[in-house]
Amino acid sequence: MKAAWSTPAVLAAALLFGAAAGTAKAESVGEKLFKQQCAACHAVAKDAPIGAGPTLAGIVGKDAGIMEGYRYSAEFKKGLDGQKWTPELLDAWLADPQELASGTYMMYKQNDAAVRKAIIEYLKTVK
Repeated sequence: MKAAWSTPAVLAAALLFGAAAGTAKAESVGEKLFKQQCAACHAVAKDAPIGAGPTLAGIVGKDAGIMEGYRYSAEFKKGLDGQKWTPELLDAWLADPQELASGTYMMYKQNDAAVRKAIIEYLKTVK
């Protein structure tokens, strides 16, 4: 019985599938990291119930500390009053929230710039 696929065809299919899977994986890295590291406290759906942290739907470009129904700490309000969530501010916040607002509720701290960038890129897509 002759094989339905020749070796070159199998290799080509594997390379194409691998490239497509790699692209899809790269596009979802930020979402995956968000789910692993942020979703225990934060949701991204506009109508999600408030958790330990505020919902992050549409956060990029939004004024810091304005989500209705969420009780921000006095430290957060003092540290971030009048600021907008730019990618740069989000990066600084994820790197060390206590440095921006000492005593704030958020204890998560991400030292890896690539992880922070991936999460922020994902948050840019969440409207």
